[in-house]
Amino acid sequence: MEVTISFRTKQFVAESPDRVAAKIRLYAALGLYQSGELSIGAACELAGVSRYQFLDLMQREGAYVRTQTPDELEAEFQQLANV
Repeated sequence: MEVTISFRTKQFVAESPDRVAAKIRLYAALGLYQSGELSIGAACELAGVSRYQFLDLMQREGAYVRTQTPDELEAEFQQLANV
Protein backbone atom coordinates (compact mmCIF):
# COMPACT_ATOMS: atom_id res chain seq x y z
CA MET A 1 0.00 0.00 0.00
CA GLU A 2 1.18 3.49 -0.71
CA VAL A 3 -0.12 6.65 0.92
CA THR A 4 0.62 10.07 -0.52
CA ILE A 5 0.55 13.24 1.56
CA SER A 6 0.99 16.61 -0.10
CA PHE A 7 2.31 19.62 1.76
CA ARG A 8 3.81 22.93 0.84
CA THR A 9 7.56 22.99 1.28
CA LYS A 10 7.29 26.57 2.56
CA GLN A 11 5.53 25.20 5.64
CA PHE A 12 8.72 23.43 6.68
CA VAL A 13 11.40 26.02 6.01
CA ALA A 14 13.91 24.57 8.47
CA GLU A 15 13.82 21.02 7.08
CA SER A 16 13.98 19.29 3.74
CA PRO A 17 10.88 17.60 2.34
CA ASP A 18 12.61 14.21 2.76
CA ARG A 19 13.23 14.88 6.46
CA VAL A 20 9.61 15.98 6.94
CA ALA A 21 8.38 12.81 5.20
CA ALA A 22 10.60 10.69 7.47
CA LYS A 23 9.16 12.40 10.55
CA ILE A 24 5.61 11.84 9.32
CA ARG A 25 6.36 8.11 8.84
CA LEU A 26 7.99 7.94 12.28
CA TYR A 27 5.13 9.58 14.14
CA ALA A 28 2.50 7.67 12.16
CA ALA A 29 4.24 4.44 13.14
CA LEU A 30 4.35 5.55 16.78
CA GLY A 31 0.65 6.38 16.78
CA LEU A 32 -0.32 3.13 15.08
CA TYR A 33 1.85 1.16 17.50
CA GLN A 34 0.35 2.93 20.51
CA SER A 35 -3.19 2.24 19.28
CA GLY A 36 -2.40 -1.44 18.85
CA GLU A 37 -2.72 -1.39 15.06
CA LEU A 38 0.94 -2.36 14.49
CA SER A 39 3.40 -4.56 16.29
CA ILE A 40 6.67 -2.95 17.29
CA GLY A 41 8.41 -4.74 14.42
CA ALA A 42 5.87 -3.49 11.88
CA ALA A 43 6.09 0.02 13.35
CA CYS A 44 9.87 -0.02 12.99
CA GLU A 45 9.53 -1.15 9.40
CA LEU A 46 7.01 1.59 8.60
CA ALA A 47 9.19 4.20 10.29
CA GLY A 48 12.33 2.92 8.57
CA VAL A 49 14.29 2.74 11.82
CA SER A 50 15.81 0.05 14.01
CA ARG A 51 14.01 -1.23 17.09
CA TYR A 52 16.51 0.66 19.26
CA GLN A 53 15.84 3.93 17.44
CA PHE A 54 12.09 3.37 17.79
CA LEU A 55 12.40 2.61 21.51
CA ASP A 56 14.47 5.78 21.88
CA LEU A 57 11.70 7.78 20.20
CA MET A 58 9.15 6.19 22.50
CA GLN A 59 11.17 7.20 25.54
CA ARG A 60 11.56 10.78 24.29
CA GLU A 61 7.83 11.03 23.59
CA GLY A 62 6.78 9.43 26.88
CA ALA A 63 5.15 6.50 25.09
CA TYR A 64 4.94 3.07 26.65
CA VAL A 65 5.87 -0.33 25.28
CA ARG A 66 2.78 -2.43 24.72
CA THR A 67 2.92 -5.97 25.93
CA GLN A 68 1.04 -8.57 23.96
CA THR A 69 -1.05 -11.34 25.38
CA PRO A 70 -0.46 -14.85 24.05
CA ASP A 71 -3.72 -14.54 22.06
CA GLU A 72 -2.53 -11.30 20.44
CA LEU A 73 0.79 -12.89 19.54
CA GLU A 74 -0.98 -15.90 18.00
CA ALA A 75 -3.31 -13.63 16.00
CA GLU A 76 -0.33 -11.64 14.71
CA PHE A 77 1.49 -14.84 13.78
CA GLN A 78 -1.55 -16.11 11.90
CA GLN A 79 -1.90 -12.78 10.09
CA LEU A 80 1.74 -12.86 9.01
CA ALA A 81 1.45 -16.50 7.93
CA ASN A 82 -1.44 -15.57 5.60
CA VAL A 83 0.46 -12.78 3.83
